[in-house]
Amino acid sequence: MLGAIILFIALALVFGLSYYFNAKTPVPKGCENLKHDCSGCQITTCANRHPKEGEK
Repeated sequence: MLGAIILFIALALVFGLSYYFNAKTPVPKGCENLKHDCSGCQITTCANRHPKEGEK
């Protein structure tokens, strides 16, 4: 039981650190304002997706 708790804490720590360092990483030059007018995927909650006419 103690091993499972330690494993969970270690995984949460790795996730938290990777999230923190990813947020601190600067955006590469030339990639600051990339907005794709994508229509390939069907993920409607994507921040890059713009609704087309007829979509709500």
